[in-house]
Amino acid sequence: MAVTDLAPANIKKSKLRLDSSKMSFTDINKLKNLPITPYIEEGKENDYYIEPVQIEYYIPKESRFAYETKYLYIELYDPVPVNDNQKLIMNFFKERNEPLDLIEVMNNFPQFIEPIYHSYNTHMELLEKLSMEFKEGISGESKYGVRRALYLNEVLRKSEPKIASLEIFGDYTTYNINWCIRFCNIKNIHHAVEDKTVEYLLKLHRMKHEDENRAVDERFNILASIYLDQAFPFHTDIFDEDDFAD
Repeated sequence: MAVTDLAPANIKKSKLRLDSSKMSFTDINKLKNLPITPYIEEGKENDYYIEPVQIEYYIPKESRFAYETKYLYIELYDPVPVNDNQKLIMNFFKERNEPLDLIEVMNNFPQFIEPIYHSYNTHMELLEKLSMEFKEGISGESKYGVRRALYLNEVLRKSEPKIASLEIFGDYTTYNINWCIRFCNIKNIHHAVEDKTVEYLLKLHRMKHEDENRAVDERFNILASIYLDQAFPFHTDIFDEDDFAD
């Protein structure tokens, strides 16, 4: 899959200006020599969110700027159920390769209608809209239904967790964000999430790699640092606390 298919010209780009007069020759060369895209194991291409990072170099001897775009590949990690209810619900949708649609949770598991409604009574209109976008996107009725669902899940994630998600179905917004990204990758639908969502996906990536004791990925770390410095220049702690990511 060509990276350009997933990174259109109009996609939001992170840009960091690097003054080569303040950097060592080795640092500049290290940045320039980073491959535009990383090696991705065959068959795993759709399991990444791709964020373009544009680097602007100032070359004093030539009194000009040079530009390069590298692509930050963030591996997607799905939430793990932590109780029997979460296992029941997540496995139900995973086995069908479907998004975790709370309207469908209530349709298929009526025993959970009351606690779900109690937690989400002020969000029901949004959840119904999300369910509609999922259905229209999956059926092909709307080409961009799943992309709109992706953005709705970003909005919903900001009010999580709730009692019902903790006790019944788990981190459904992360599950759905990942599901939507994979769907958009497979269908070659352009998509770009908010900076805070990218930050969150980076946090999950980092935690997963640490838990699995994976080797340090220098390319990833350099581009992630550039992206975060630009997106959140005034943060002292880039990775904010997140209940579902702990």
